[in-house]
Amino acid sequence: MYIDILRRPMDVIRRKSPEKWRTSIWFLLHDSAPVHRSVLVKDFLAKNNVTTLQHPHTLLTWLQLIFKCSLD
Repeated sequence: MYIDILRRPMDVIRRKSPEKWRTSIWFLLHDSAPVHRSVLVKDFLAKNNVTTLQHPHTLLTWLQLIFKCSLD
């Protein structure tokens, strides 16, 4: 199940970057796959206070997103 896959990187962030985990200074980038938009996944991410970003449609959008995140 996709939620099990999500737990792995979350555990790594929690262990290796506790400051980022505590302050939520990390993002999860999704594409538009149906499994990423399921109610179970949305509830799991909300329960775990995970900030999600939608996958950009173009390279320009991707670069703008990276630039914006680097300013935060």
